[in-house]
Amino acid sequence: MDVKTAIQTKYAVRDFTDQPLPKEVINDILQAGRRAQSSKNTQPWAFVVLEDDATLEALSKAGDYTSHIPKAAVVICIVTQKNYHAWEAYDVGQASANMQLAAWEAGVGSCIAAFHRPDQASEVLKLPADKTCWIALSFGYPSPDFKPAKMGGRKPLDDITHWGKW
Repeated sequence: MDVKTAIQTKYAVRDFTDQPLPKEVINDILQAGRRAQSSKNTQPWAFVVLEDDATLEALSKAGDYTSHIPKAAVVICIVTQKNYHAWEAYDVGQASANMQLAAWEAGVGSCIAAFHRPDQASEVLKLPADKTCWIALSFGYPSPDFKPAKMGGRKPLDDITHWGKW
């Protein structure tokens, strides 16, 4: 799958089959995140990979819209310093996008999860005191019954693009 096709066809998947992900696929996803660009090449992330059902269930309690986490074959938590700069959030987004596109290329769906209670997520993950986790990505093969949400599609390019000035 070329990058353009991956970008145009990828959607959030919140319902997965019970099929486990091969370790090679998980490693490819992690490598894509590791290779993301970051400001001054600081690479302000670390990844915690979770597959245990009880841990996924406990982690899902740290967010308000995280019901897809216990359904996932694998969840990758993106860990940062507790006190981080706004640009580091952008860098984490780059790593997240890379991982989701690499997964999609392998036929694996994904969905981002925001932790509204990051201290609770940190406790589940047993993070050091100077680390935090605001987001995670759930991964798995899309359930055949899953239907992507239709939230109005995308705005037309002409509506969001300004050339030279506003």
